[in-house]
Amino acid sequence: MLKRDLSWLWAAIAAMVVLVIWLLLQLGRQGSQAQITAARTRAAVICQIMRAGAQRLDGKDMQAEAVERAVVDMALREDSGVEGGLWQAQRGVYAYAFPTYDGSGIKDDAPAAELPRIGSLAQRALASAAPVIEVRPGLREAVVYGACPVRDNVAGWTLTRVASMADNALDHLVVAVSVLLCSLVLAGAWFAVLLTRWGREVQRLSGLLVASERMAALGSLAAGLAHEIRNPLGTIRMKVDNALAAAPERRPARTEAALHTTLLQVQRLETLVASLLALTQPFHPQRAPVALADWLEQRRQDHADAAADLSVTLALKLGPGLGAAHAGTHAAPPDSVAAEVAAAPADSGPGARSTVHTDQEVALFDPAQMARVLDNLLINALAHTTAGGRVELGAARNGNVLRLWVADDGRGVPPALQASLFDPLVTGRPGGTGLGLAVVREVVHAHGGTVALDRAHVPGTRIVMELPWT
Repeated sequence: MLKRDLSWLWAAIAAMVVLVIWLLLQLGRQGSQAQITAARTRAAVICQIMRAGAQRLDGKDMQAEAVERAVVDMALREDSGVEGGLWQAQRGVYAYAFPTYDGSGIKDDAPAAELPRIGSLAQRALASAAPVIEVRPGLREAVVYGACPVRDNVAGWTLTRVASMADNALDHLVVAVSVLLCSLVLAGAWFAVLLTRWGREVQRLSGLLVASERMAALGSLAAGLAHEIRNPLGTIRMKVDNALAAAPERRPARTEAALHTTLLQVQRLETLVASLLALTQPFHPQRAPVALADWLEQRRQDHADAAADLSVTLALKLGPGLGAAHAGTHAAPPDSVAAEVAAAPADSGPGARSTVHTDQEVALFDPAQMARVLDNLLINALAHTTAGGRVELGAARNGNVLRLWVADDGRGVPPALQASLFDPLVTGRPGGTGLGLAVVREVVHAHGGTVALDRAHVPGTRIVMELPWT
């Protein structure tokens, strides 16, 4: 998140640099030298326009000053701030025009102070038979003069004023903006260096955070494991102490009871260690084609006796098209969309029934590892279901996803345990190790699937797994 925000900030700085460069280019076009160069170029073009206009008129028409002024006016009309006219040795300056004059009225008198320079420039243009351009610098303004021959003994001239004082201020602005641009470029470069440095620091801190989280998880696991080991050891020690402290006539009975208790607690410790070792070792699924309905029925049969002993109904529910296990005698109706195989309580007698589907779907997963997953879930479900309750093992297919679930109508998962239900050594079942659901999560993840608690299922608990079908 921080790196992304800093990247956006650096991009904003880069955009500002581009904007300032564009502004400098625009200011440069308005500078005094740029304007003088443009005025020189335009003066030469206007002279060519005057010459072309004069050549279209015969000598008689050109004697009419109104016609001559119209030629000059048309030549100057598209150029703001440019004034001009014609010059002849016998007549001097005449046919003056300033069509873009900003003042009130029409300006028809040539600038008297500029007449000597205009005449000198016109004479030089006629003598050389080529355009002549001159620039007179000044404190407040620069003046650009242009003259060229338009016909025999007649020269056209132009005069353009460029404000030099404003240009000096503009030059200063250009310098200031240039300094700003350099500052932005340096700031952007330094910011890029800082961004790279911060990126490395964030990576280092992320590594430290991951390591600390691993150490915290390891500490929590160690604390939970020590607690799980201490309880059996405490029970064994208490039984042994009681046997040793018993009177001689009662010692054999207490010794035998202590040995039975020790054996049970050792078995519990072995289960704990085996689950812990299984959790710490990487899972590598050996996928194989599995006839889903038969395989699920076998999982149900493995726990049918335990369910019967607890007077709990253990049912198998299959979604549309998956088929059912062949564990009963009653066929499903033609319009059946789900198959169910029910294990009745022990006192239900021969009334147990099941419906079957004859079709079989073949899924692809590791049957041994997934059998371990369902065994853990079914054991938990049976442990949390009271007599007369129901446990459901189900499966459905949604496109290329296999959905498996184990649901019960027991007490449900306490809210305090729901967020950490699949963490190691978290259990709400007396005598549980808290590793079964952690193994479930690791196996499902190794298959590329997901497992979660369905919090909308009430009452009871429903664990839902989703696996790739192939």
